[in-house]
Amino acid sequence: MRNLKLILFLYLFAFIPSCMAQTVEREKAIHPGGDSEPAVIAAEIKAVKRHDKALLLVTFGSSWDAPHRTYRRMKEQFAQAFPDMDVYLSFTSGICRKRCAANGKGAFHGPEHWLQAFAKAGYRTVGVQSLHLIPGKEYHDVERTVDAFRKEPASSSRQMEIALAGPLLKTRDDVNRVAELLHARFRSEVEAGSVVVLMGHGKPEKYTVGDGNFRYTMMEESLQKMHPNYFVGTVDMEGNLVEDMIRRMQHGGHRSGRVICYPLLSVAGDHANNDMCGGEGEEAEEGSWRYELTLAGYACPLANCLIEGLADRREIVGHWIGQMRKALASLRK
Repeated sequence: MRNLKLILFLYLFAFIPSCMAQTVEREKAIHPGGDSEPAVIAAEIKAVKRHDKALLLVTFGSSWDAPHRTYRRMKEQFAQAFPDMDVYLSFTSGICRKRCAANGKGAFHGPEHWLQAFAKAGYRTVGVQSLHLIPGKEYHDVERTVDAFRKEPASSSRQMEIALAGPLLKTRDDVNRVAELLHARFRSEVEAGSVVVLMGHGKPEKYTVGDGNFRYTMMEESLQKMHPNYFVGTVDMEGNLVEDMIRRMQHGGHRSGRVICYPLLSVAGDHANNDMCGGEGEEAEEGSWRYELTLAGYACPLANCLIEGLADRREIVGHWIGQMRKALASLRK
């Protein structure tokens, strides 16, 4: 028995450090944000690479199940539109990347890691499509990442041309076109007397970059030119929170009646389910849009909160696709 215990001890003494060393080596290739080293990503890319062009869809990210179904459909729609390009998905949120890597939803590396890996994998043309809504901080970070990569001295970087497109509401023309698509979606509702309120994200002033928040004001103006029953508010933009939006509704003569809530967000995740809908119960959580609208005297039951992101609409994904077509065409000029 003593000999058996001694053999077992010696085995464990030899085996455990070996396992620990392998684990450490694997962990060295993973960043805290859920990113692998570019060389590791490049090796994975080479195993599935079919073309010499890549398309990187860049979004904030989500760990909710429904948005991942949306992302898969988006990738399929982009792949159909660009059959000579390999399509990949990137999250700009380190928290979302880490959560998704931990719960088995996949590896959605940051844009800088994807670009470095694309160069190592031998891609010659890369399209980077921002799936963000406004030209805010997240989009400007992507823009800086692309600009920095273009300036890298590495020969592989110089040989890879990059086209950057988006975000969805980059210009006033973009806002007007998306407004037209949304009006086509809700025209029958507003003409029947319902009010449609759209919930954007927005940013507090101290965290804003550029004039991205102004896109929500532009969107409300554009929609109201088509019908006065549209209002656009946000989760975080000072002066355009749900209570500010309700005051505008009341000032416009809408003091009661049926209200439909719709996320002005790329996917319907946490903000749509909690900040807008206030949970799945008949009684909305305090502070949610459904709660505040009901408290203000509007008819806004659970069924009136539509859990659907903009990226669930093929026609709106088509607008993103149009942006990328223009960006790629500019490389050929």
